[in-house]
Amino acid sequence: MVIKKILSKKAIVFMLIVCLTSLPLGTVFASEVSDIQGSWAEAQISKWMEKGLISGYPDGGFKPDHSITRAELVALINKSFGFVELGERSFKDVKASDWYYSSLLAANAAGYIQGYSDGSFGPNKKVTRQEFAVIVSKLLALPSSDSANKFSDTSTSPLWSKIAIGSVYDKGIMSGYSDNTFHPESFTTRAEAVVILDRSLTIKGESSIGTLSYDIAGTYGPATGEEKVSQNVIINSSDVTLQNMTILGNLLLAEGIAEGEVFLKNVTVNGVTTVSGGGAHSVHFENARLTSVIIDKKTGIIRIVVEGSTVISDIQVQSPATIQSSSGATIHTVTLSKALPKDSQMSLLGSFKNVIVLAQNINIGLPQGSVQNFSFNKDASGNKLNNGASILSLIMNASTNVVGNGTIDQAVINASGITMEHAPRNLEAGKDVPSNVNVNIGGVNRPAATPTQAPAVTTPISPVSPGTSDGTVTPTATPAATPTATPVATPTATPAATPTATPTATPTETPTVTPSATPDVTPLPTLSPIPTMVPTFTPEPTPPGPTPQPEQYNVNGTIIRADGKGIFKEGILYISKVQDNMTIGYETKLVDGKFSINLYDGDYQITKVSDLNSSDFISLFYTFKISDEKPIPSSLDIVIPEGHEGTIKYQDGTSISNGSLSILRIEPNLSVGFSAPIKDGKFTLYLPDGDYLIKNQNNYATEEQISLYYTFKIVNGLTEPSQIDIVIPSKIKGTIVNSEGVAVPSGTLMVHRTDTPELSIYYAQIYGGNYSLFLPDGSYQADGFYPVNMSSRISIDYRFTVNNGKTTPNPLAITIPKGYNGTIKNADGRIFRYGSITVYKNNEDGSQSFYTAPIFSGEFKLFLPEGTYQVNSLFNGEDQIPFNTIPSPLLRVSLTRIY
Repeated sequence: MVIKKILSKKAIVFMLIVCLTSLPLGTVFASEVSDIQGSWAEAQISKWMEKGLISGYPDGGFKPDHSITRAELVALINKSFGFVELGERSFKDVKASDWYYSSLLAANAAGYIQGYSDGSFGPNKKVTRQEFAVIVSKLLALPSSDSANKFSDTSTSPLWSKIAIGSVYDKGIMSGYSDNTFHPESFTTRAEAVVILDRSLTIKGESSIGTLSYDIAGTYGPATGEEKVSQNVIINSSDVTLQNMTILGNLLLAEGIAEGEVFLKNVTVNGVTTVSGGGAHSVHFENARLTSVIIDKKTGIIRIVVEGSTVISDIQVQSPATIQSSSGATIHTVTLSKALPKDSQMSLLGSFKNVIVLAQNINIGLPQGSVQNFSFNKDASGNKLNNGASILSLIMNASTNVVGNGTIDQAVINASGITMEHAPRNLEAGKDVPSNVNVNIGGVNRPAATPTQAPAVTTPISPVSPGTSDGTVTPTATPAATPTATPVATPTATPAATPTATPTATPTETPTVTPSATPDVTPLPTLSPIPTMVPTFTPEPTPPGPTPQPEQYNVNGTIIRADGKGIFKEGILYISKVQDNMTIGYETKLVDGKFSINLYDGDYQITKVSDLNSSDFISLFYTFKISDEKPIPSSLDIVIPEGHEGTIKYQDGTSISNGSLSILRIEPNLSVGFSAPIKDGKFTLYLPDGDYLIKNQNNYATEEQISLYYTFKIVNGLTEPSQIDIVIPSKIKGTIVNSEGVAVPSGTLMVHRTDTPELSIYYAQIYGGNYSLFLPDGSYQADGFYPVNMSSRISIDYRFTVNNGKTTPNPLAITIPKGYNGTIKNADGRIFRYGSITVYKNNEDGSQSFYTAPIFSGEFKLFLPEGTYQVNSLFNGEDQIPFNTIPSPLLRVSLTRIY
């Protein structure tokens, strides 16, 4: 059963997804005050004092400009939001005699704040503006926003705070300063706290905050299309599958899942996803789009499986977990939080862009895969890294023990007390330590500034099998190649007799993540990939013995642009391979238009290329084969076609400021998807000659996905028509109900045009019995409906016309006919295992209406209005034989009404 409800105050607390276990929350004051006259916050402070929510200090002052502490803010939030239930929890720095003791217990019971991993609460720590933004955003369950980008000083703020800053700014709860800054790390004053919470309570009173709870096992969401959920969502049972959804709020995988499984398939979450339930048999994210994910389970280890084309911007790990990233998925940043308890076991399998360690005294396993940038914070001491993977850059800012036979391309030593079982290929002392700092390699102390050159080893990365259930990784039968080619170092001229290491700049502790591009077929926001750091090394002195040979690659190629914009100085090339019914993704760097990579035998496709200097991200379709470890063709020299610019706008002239197009190549025996970003109503297509269909458009501002049908050709590099100018027709609204008059809650409606020889098909998503279409003038038939809980299409016959944006009939009102069960078998008793049946009836206007249903094990379902019907055709899918010519006596067809 799916339960919809309006959140009470306790429910609001329940939905407070804990972004930071160290976030400060609280406030209480006392007595009449004398220092608020003339204050910018005088009105709000006075109002709150009159309500008894606050008072001044015993000395007669309110001290509006003093910073607020965690204890004070917790107390004020509890009082103003009505949180009174006390929990059972002790903190080593809080005594029962402290004035804020019961406030902390209430806050802890409400679940919106926890203490630190060392058992303390930090009641006297001050609250920053960005922390307060996160608190308010969670209290009101605000949707995430990128509006923080308007401020000049938030570009390096962490993702968890940027999306919250944008949310509270959009609602007018918090604003910036006159110089276009937000001051995210400045401390919040007492006056600011009162004003911000006053605005928050006003907004809370203006709109009810709801949640959608799934607490019984089952599959929810449409079989095709997309369902938008404007609420927060809670999954509180195991064996729940969400599919084809966009959740505008937050998602909580709650403790009720216990040690069970949960599946998210083609789900986008605009808010924060918190994982508090699930066990060793996994929480699965398949083809999902997630911004910030927080792993926070009270007991036990959670296994997270990220597969398909899933993209996750940021994962904050606050409890022990195994994160398994299958080939093709993208995780930009994994942060191992300070909240991780001592001796926690962490396991990362697959490919990761950035891994940041803030925790102390934990064990991190990299059994296989690759990490581009792996860094330990300066306070992250006492950790052990067991590396069986390939690490491009390892930055150690604290004492660390690195063991295992994996490869490390470059290691930067920024602290003492570092031990490594094997030498990295390149080693250097960072800028934050003396040049003579030592590192223990293989039991021998040596200066970090001494150049090293470890043998080049190519470690094949086995793709992760998505089907394992025991927490282990099963490599496929054919070994996969290393997905990221090792960049070639550019030597810096240095006298050979005195080799000197050139330090590389140490990455910041919390790098800003720029998410990567979305898949071609179902375009979501097209984002830019993270530039991979290319280290610059000094030349090594020639060691005695044979000269080491450079690593050889079996695939080499170039990529240039035909539009004259030059070569890709620095970029990333994306390659995919289909093997054992699983798509395996690879990436390799582009340097000066050239790339190299090692790949095993198989069929490959180059799907995308990014230019890290211009931020261009271009869809491609270039196929090649590897046979006997040799590429066919022997050299991959790719020319990106010239760009074709186009425009897209609504009929009223309004442009689409930010979105994407989905394009399909529609030549016979070839169906390939491409995508193109839309900026300020303009887009550029980089496509080879062929026939194309623009099939839908995503408007990120309005969150609409509009079904289009716009065809064009590219012949000899020129488009037909010569200018692609798309005008989206006016919106047409309609309703759809079942035979009992009850609104169809969700699903997908299929409509095709009937007055042109070209079969133009459009789709509309149904929400609560309503749908919207954007159709040019013409005649149409709604002929198919996909219910949310059924994979099979229901045939319908609803005809209408559009003229000057108006419909006949007006309004559009579709009723799904009554449903009937049917059986079919041959006269000798043999049944149809699977196939399809089509029936028809003659209409009074001379037309005919056709209805089709799939057959499974001799059974089918038809939804038919009243009338007399004849079987038009049958199809036996098992034998691939049409039976439309078989005389009816040889078949037995029976129908029984089902409702």
